[in-house]
Amino acid sequence: MKYEEQYKIIKELVDHGGNKKRVVLILGISVRRLNRRINQYRSKGKAAFVHGNTGRLPVNV
Repeated sequence: MKYEEQYKIIKELVDHGGNKKRVVLILGISVRRLNRRINQYRSKGKAAFVHGNTGRLPVNV
């Protein structure tokens, strides 16, 4: 799963330090987006990586 992979990699980066540019290349996102994800991880934890519509039924069903 895409978000699970992002969570693991960003958790490792925040907890143990590392190279942001290398993480950007692995995840295929921008440095700005990575910084936003790091801030979300610090404020919400794993819940920041779950999409807001998860578990909802589509409106047009």
